[in-house]
Amino acid sequence: MNEITFSSNSFTWQKKRGIASVTDLFQEWHTPPKSFSIKSEKTGDVKHFEIDTQSPGYEDGWDGEYWCYTTDDWFEPVKVIVINN
Repeated sequence: MNEITFSSNSFTWQKKRGIASVTDLFQEWHTPPKSFSIKSEKTGDVKHFEIDTQSPGYEDGWDGEYWCYTTDDWFEPVKVIVINN
């Protein structure tokens, strides 16, 4: 199965934090994948994101309201939230 790659323009950014809605990414409600990549429109770099199991609320599935993802970069992690609207 091929990894999904989104454009960085699909997210609203504040420093190293991004946010997008499920419907903006998939055009209709869709359960977000366990992982995906984001390609920077500025630099062309691609970063891999996985579900953030250390994020508060992970154990409860964030009550289905959103999903948190993070990179595996220990020095400058980037986090994104996908909102279930």
